[in-house]
Amino acid sequence: MAAILGQLGIDWRLLLAQGFNFVIVLVVLTIFVWKPLLAMMRNRRARIEEGLENAKHVEEKLANIEKLKEERMTEAEREAVSRISQAEREAERRAGEIVKSGEDRSEQVLKEGRAILAQRKEEQFDELVREASLIVKSAIVKAVSMHPDQIDERLVKEAAKAIEMEARV
Repeated sequence: MAAILGQLGIDWRLLLAQGFNFVIVLVVLTIFVWKPLLAMMRNRRARIEEGLENAKHVEEKLANIEKLKEERMTEAEREAVSRISQAEREAERRAGEIVKSGEDRSEQVLKEGRAILAQRKEEQFDELVREASLIVKSAIVKAVSMHPDQIDERLVKEAAKAIEMEARV
């Protein structure tokens, strides 16, 4: 075999030395490069898997939060509808009270107005009676002063007309 290698131009000692050098380089690369590279790849794969796990947990939590949000929104809508209907009922009740109060007040104002009107009519009637008595008195005085001996109905009417004319002027 040494003859075949010799004819090919290969020195077996050199081949053995290169094989030994290859094994040494292989061992050095395995220890210092291959093992740390594998460890780094394992760590990276573990972190990626952990990140995927965390992403799944986050998605689950997000779905739960979304569901909880929808439930709370529905509950809030129900509460809002309830409060709105309660406020409407309260507003209707208050509107009824305000209308009743307004009706009562208007009725009271009408009564007061009627009382004031009746009082003014009475005062005007009293004033009319006073004025009428003054007119009659003046008419009688005038009739007596004009013709004291002829006091009759015609004379009283003439005196009343004269006084009425004086009052208008």
